[in-house]
Amino acid sequence: MANQQTISGYIKDSYPSNQTVKILEYNAETSSLKKQLAASGYTNFLGICTDEPKQGKDADLYYANEKTLTYKNNAEVLVINKADFLDLKNAFHSSANLILFIPSRIIDRASFLPLWAYKLARKKKWNFHFETFSDISGKARTGIVFKRNHQKEKAARQYLSPELGLENFFGLLNERKLDYVILRWFDELPFLDLDEDVDLLISDEHIEKVRDLLNEKVGILPFDIYSAGGLPGSNFKNIAYYPPYIAETILDQRELWNSKYFIPSKRHYFLSLMYHAVYHKGEKSGVPAKTGGTVKKIPQDHDYPGILQKLAGETGTSLEEISLESFHHVLEDEGWAPSTDTIRKLIGVSGNWLESIIKSSEHNFEKDGELMVFVVREWAEERQLTGKITDWFERNGLCLIQAVRLDEEQKRNAAQSMRGGNWGQGPWPVSGGKPSTLLVMYDYHPKPLNAKMKKKYPHVSNEHYLLKEQLRSEINFSLSKEERANPLHSADDEIEALDYIAAVAPDLLQEVRSIVTEWDNVYRTREKVIADVSEKKRRAKVEIIEYKGQKAVKKTYKAGKQRFLEREKFVYGELSKECEFIPKLIDSGENYIIVPYLKTNRVTESWHIKKQILKRKHKQEIFSINEFFYNKGYALIDFHPGNILLTSEGLKVIDFEFLYQYKERPPNVRDSFDLNGFPEDFTEDRPYGIFPKQRRNMWKKILY
Repeated sequence: MANQQTISGYIKDSYPSNQTVKILEYNAETSSLKKQLAASGYTNFLGICTDEPKQGKDADLYYANEKTLTYKNNAEVLVINKADFLDLKNAFHSSANLILFIPSRIIDRASFLPLWAYKLARKKKWNFHFETFSDISGKARTGIVFKRNHQKEKAARQYLSPELGLENFFGLLNERKLDYVILRWFDELPFLDLDEDVDLLISDEHIEKVRDLLNEKVGILPFDIYSAGGLPGSNFKNIAYYPPYIAETILDQRELWNSKYFIPSKRHYFLSLMYHAVYHKGEKSGVPAKTGGTVKKIPQDHDYPGILQKLAGETGTSLEEISLESFHHVLEDEGWAPSTDTIRKLIGVSGNWLESIIKSSEHNFEKDGELMVFVVREWAEERQLTGKITDWFERNGLCLIQAVRLDEEQKRNAAQSMRGGNWGQGPWPVSGGKPSTLLVMYDYHPKPLNAKMKKKYPHVSNEHYLLKEQLRSEINFSLSKEERANPLHSADDEIEALDYIAAVAPDLLQEVRSIVTEWDNVYRTREKVIADVSEKKRRAKVEIIEYKGQKAVKKTYKAGKQRFLEREKFVYGELSKECEFIPKLIDSGENYIIVPYLKTNRVTESWHIKKQILKRKHKQEIFSINEFFYNKGYALIDFHPGNILLTSEGLKVIDFEFLYQYKERPPNVRDSFDLNGFPEDFTEDRPYGIFPKQRRNMWKKILY
């Protein structure tokens, strides 16, 4: 008996310096534990009795016969008396750090209950040990103690103390002039069912004040609190509950109901309830997806079709059809429908029927490639990374149409209409901040996702959108884990891209259309194409064409890549006159060159065989090419065996996009950049993903 102690003593030992700890006793038979703790200053206590007393109720206890209360609460300590398996299982889902489990019957260490509890506790990451407690009469009771180090995350679900009560709670909100509205069912308060929660929409400025008030005491009355801007811990599925501009409108025009609570205006109540039915409830609302369709599930709590029809009549609105799809169009006409990217985030909640309402933008137009939008966030802008980000995408084959630096009004519109209004830090240690610059880009050669990637990114239309993942890694690589952030966001496809432009820079839409149409027109190949032999297509496409009755090779450059084209025109057109290893230019235009088609030996398609042939037979020609360009004052920055062709006409060198004119020529040809690689601090155009040491080592193995 020497090791026995009271439950109150154990709690005091566990929280010796924290007298604000919230303690809930479930299946309390008397208020003795409350009095014991209160004597030591632990007054934040709620005792729940699940049995109706034969005589009068104890004023110090709360009476409720509801098993879910062992997890639907905000207590840090749970004392569960005379409990069964379900009580304990529920308690493991609570936010508590300490559970004192007193079973309904005597147990020993070898019985089934401790073994089951141990297994479940391990799975839920709770520590587990036996403890013997003495009750008020001194009788020993064997219990199990579960502990964990648990950092409670902020969440929309909160709990109000029944001791404070709804009337007093809302009285305090009104007295403190906090901006809130009860979103629905306010005429039914107080709810008799503890499963029915109160939904509050609260201004960003006041959300934490409301949260603190709810968390002052042990609570079991459920609330869901949503901030207007969708701040972390007060959003819905990581997006704002309503588009932020709508939420702010609801709060700005709220009304006081029966001198008790603030609620939406009649019109806003109708629209916000319809929004809730369509996007939050969906097929669980009792409204069919399409007019005349089958209702998949009739809710037990509220008659959404009937209530919405009643509110429509009260607000002078005509509801000709009753369906989720028709309700969506009503909200669309009112300017209340969410953006495409938000709708896609809600499909998992509302149902797959939402896919049917996503349609191509009215601003869309015919094009050969794909319009893309990337959003540079404030964190990256402040670090002057926008230029680097733009250049990185361009080096990977995308072409910038326009970078739109957002003013304050545009930033606000972008933050509210994109990404479900959620611009928090997400899984990153540091927030990337709000939108700062819109990069409107064009991809001449979009690439579909493979089946595996499509499963992971169901709404992404183009694999090149995933370049942002690689870029994020590159930007964060040199930072400590604590400093890393998400520097950019993107649309998922062309529908979202056009939505983004329309939301923040609608005047740009016509200009974008004109530019892309012109780019497509000049990029199309007029000649008969025999084969497309392009590789990465980062700057140009390469095709074998029929030209004046003969095969030839046409290289067509994308917009903004003229400097690469001009280098090739110069080498094929001018330097070829002095070097037998360079094919001669046949024709050229503003965005293309045409050079001879050279048939190569098929065995040289093997890298290993080609390397051996070059090593045994063509060292001297390679040195001659190197010496020719060196003497002319140039270097071939992208000189590698892939750009050497072994043809029936002898060795030929191609691809001069990265021709570089020395500012200061190295003192010796052996030090030229062609074979030794460019310097580490080289700032001119360079091939993507190539490092000097790679080229130096490669040529060393072939030539020396």
